[in-house]
Amino acid sequence: MIRAIIFAAALAASVCGRDAMAQEFTLLREGHPRLELTSQDLQRLRSDEREVERARAAADEFIARGRTRVYEDYFVTLPQPEFPPAHDDGWPYWTGVAGEIRSAMEATARAWLLTGEREYLSWCRQLMMAVANWRQWTDPWYGEQPCLDTHHLTRGMCVALDMLWNDLPDDVRAVIIEAIATKGAGFIYEAGNDSASYVAAPGAWPNGYAMINTELGVAGLTLLGEHPNAQQWLAQGLEKTRLFFAEQGGVDGGLVEGFGYGSAAVDDLMYLVRKADAVVGVNLFDEPYLSVAVSFPAYFVVPGGGSLANFGDNGGPSGQPPVLLGLAEAMLEVEQSPLAAWYLRKAGRSGEEIERLAEQPDLPLAKHFRDIDWVAMRSGWADWGSLLAFKSGHVEHHNHLDQNSFILAWNREWLLNDPGYQIYDQPYPPEQNMTPEMISARHEYTYATIGHNAILVDGVGQISERGHVAAFASTPAMDYACGDASACYEGLARYLRHVISVAAEYYVVFDEIATDGPQRAVEVLLHTPPDGEFAVEGAPLAVGESRLGQECSVTRTGSAVARFVQPDRLLFEHRQHPHSEQYGHYLSVLDPRVTDETIAWVVAAGSAGKVDLQARPVAGADRALQVRIGGAVDTVALRSADDAATTAAGDLSFEGAAAMARDARGIVQRYALVSGTSLAFGESQLIASDAPVSAGALVEGGLLQASITCVEPATVTLHCPVEPHLVRLAGLDTPVDMTLDEEAQTVTLDLPAGSFELTIRAL
Repeated sequence: MIRAIIFAAALAASVCGRDAMAQEFTLLREGHPRLELTSQDLQRLRSDEREVERARAAADEFIARGRTRVYEDYFVTLPQPEFPPAHDDGWPYWTGVAGEIRSAMEATARAWLLTGEREYLSWCRQLMMAVANWRQWTDPWYGEQPCLDTHHLTRGMCVALDMLWNDLPDDVRAVIIEAIATKGAGFIYEAGNDSASYVAAPGAWPNGYAMINTELGVAGLTLLGEHPNAQQWLAQGLEKTRLFFAEQGGVDGGLVEGFGYGSAAVDDLMYLVRKADAVVGVNLFDEPYLSVAVSFPAYFVVPGGGSLANFGDNGGPSGQPPVLLGLAEAMLEVEQSPLAAWYLRKAGRSGEEIERLAEQPDLPLAKHFRDIDWVAMRSGWADWGSLLAFKSGHVEHHNHLDQNSFILAWNREWLLNDPGYQIYDQPYPPEQNMTPEMISARHEYTYATIGHNAILVDGVGQISERGHVAAFASTPAMDYACGDASACYEGLARYLRHVISVAAEYYVVFDEIATDGPQRAVEVLLHTPPDGEFAVEGAPLAVGESRLGQECSVTRTGSAVARFVQPDRLLFEHRQHPHSEQYGHYLSVLDPRVTDETIAWVVAAGSAGKVDLQARPVAGADRALQVRIGGAVDTVALRSADDAATTAAGDLSFEGAAAMARDARGIVQRYALVSGTSLAFGESQLIASDAPVSAGALVEGGLLQASITCVEPATVTLHCPVEPHLVRLAGLDTPVDMTLDEEAQTVTLDLPAGSFELTIRAL
């Protein structure tokens, strides 16, 4: 027996920045332009023929329009738009129109600076003066607060003014400055000091808050030294930026509105962060959120790259195109972040700095984003493999009725998908070509539960209640998440979806359901994109057909196979929702008589036609199954339904919430326990603790990799069939006692509360 004291390593980072809240700012870039370009940039770009032609082409495209094009029947003429026409049909036309005007201003101003051709200067000046003379920069239909149209018009006017500053007559410049000050920055500033306005705090409308307050800071940077209120505009813009990062970025980088709107918010704020650093030397990169922000898209990008998980109002049936690129580029530029470089490469970006810094992440394969209750489970960090994204969280803020839903990707494509951005239940502009019947049907499919990989109860989906991730554990052997959507269904007393990843091979799902008394029909829904092909029991199943069985599959260029273990025969029906063909189609897997039951099933993904999934129930166990992996057998189980102290499932026995063990002809290769004190397999004690822990170990050759999470101090013993040569414990900076018993093949550690990584390597 070897008794030793080992030291664990903990990483801590502290970044000191300058005080962003100072009320007096000093310009590091005098004069104009100072935002998008500097005099050095201009010299370089003017000598680059490709850049000059690119700028000319972008400007010419707007000049040729003669009017805004975002809507066919609602537009203004260019380059001298009148105040947009009144409307009362409930559609936010001004956002699109203002965004197009902004792009036109920025393109023609840039073309003037790079080409020196006065046509661009004249056209842009006319457009700016026309907008400056509008009576307000927000649609009167919205009310009296600034909105996204104010964001677009303020940014466009500021950027164009900054570029054209030296080429505008004093009287013209004065008119534009006054318009920015009163209809843009001043308007935003007043709203930001009104506690009843969403501009004051980010909780009511996160992306709107971020985008509006970004423009307050941009106006301050543009007019610093030129307008007496610019100092206070910039100070408040930076203060609101810090508030957003603190309240909305969360402790782990998750964004409540997901990737589309989350990126709209964060990338706008990052524009202000980068420009404030360059123009006045204010450093906001010390914000704690920014140190973890890139992990959010990194965990949810598909292994082959090209798309992200698209829960809520994000993307479409093929996922969310990569976003948060401004964030990643800033972290690459300022922090030299390898994770940001890796994500940018997955997003399709390239460049010398990206290739130099990008490294395959060395991170746990699963992560719970706690503030939004999303969970990512990856088979690995290579350029191939699977990703399961699981959600149980917000309903508000551009989220849907999809608690306890998940989506599954293989390589570059989603096999089990989400429809993405919802069709709202309101009239759409005529060019959308949607009848009221189409709108209603597509709204139901994109927003309601019917369009998501969740469950229906007696044919009915969720009510607007929030679910939550009730438990999460990540170990080298097994990752576990439990989503609680009990409050989301009328007719259910309990609905817990337990998702277990045994990377890299498969995922186990236990749907634990108890009704409020009567028997109810429960349907598990599985959706795929339009080109996905369903089969049941190995034979294709056409839309409208049904078949009894245990196993189904969906195939695109990859395939996913789902095998239902308990109960052993269910009714599979292939359905197409009305008017929703562009989103895909789905299987309903029906268990018709449920009162208190756990539906147990296994999902695996891989190359088309090459997924071999062998799963079976464990005799005498109500919440357990076995999966064959090559010559080994995994036993995976939940705590028994009767909540007995010890759960037995074949040779597996444990005290805890969930457990697994892999038996390879009498040798345990991996094992895990969630929120428990004991795990045994046959005669072997794998985990023993005097307080609840979540722990797991993977044994490969002469290497044991384990993780242990203690909610309180604990003495933990792990099965260790590796003869110790090198021992390393990460997660502490103080000594801990450790006992290695080679004869008993155990390692015992006295641990405080916390999370720890243990590595033991043989000679």
